[in-house]
Amino acid sequence: MSKAAGIILIFLGVAAISLFIVNVSGLITNPYEDILKTPPDYVFIIIATLAVFFIVGGVFCLKRKNWRLCFTSSLFLHIFMTVLIFSQLFFFSWMLPLWLSLIPVWILPLIFICLRKREWQEIST
Repeated sequence: MSKAAGIILIFLGVAAISLFIVNVSGLITNPYEDILKTPPDYVFIIIATLAVFFIVGGVFCLKRKNWRLCFTSSLFLHIFMTVLIFSQLFFFSWMLPLWLSLIPVWILPLIFICLRKREWQEIST
């Protein structure tokens, strides 16, 4: 289960970085630019930092090292996706089916890491 959690963390971290790069490069135009203000630059820096943290946590999950780092990165992924979903649903309610289809994916690393803490303890002893 730690390998599955690591792969999911890495995948979602790479997805967040790719969205960060696309947003910074200006490839996506915002059709709601009059309604929504573009977020400040520090928001993009926080998203990029969290994405790197997700990738690092995923790599540590694959190696079964440092359970606390893996758990923390999966917990931050859970918080990040929850905030993202509720902020998007507030403005774009038509995206509800898309976000609800992703819920099992971003909750799984947290569940897998919590259930299999023994895997990290067996390796370290």
